[in-house]
Amino acid sequence: MVLRRHQPEAILIHLSDDSLLGEPGVRRAIATALHREQSLSLGQAARFSGLGIAEFIQHISRLGIPVVHGSTATLREDAEAIERWQNDSSQPTQAR
Repeated sequence: MVLRRHQPEAILIHLSDDSLLGEPGVRRAIATALHREQSLSLGQAARFSGLGIAEFIQHISRLGIPVVHGSTATLREDAEAIERWQNDSSQPTQAR
């Protein structure tokens, strides 16, 4: 436990403990916090949470957390990446 002025501020937990990550909502909460703090990209956070990217976008939007962060240039890059993802996901896949 990390204390600030004798008050609990954080708890450090080793993430190899599958029992904690298996608890309902824990992966989503960690992914949300790390995306909000800009430690994980949108895609990384969605994967870690176990949600699809569209579901994760809806989840963080309901919480008032920006979907994308950064300067105009990085926002433009993110928008282009989202557009590519939408175009790729709307393409029918070929049967093998």
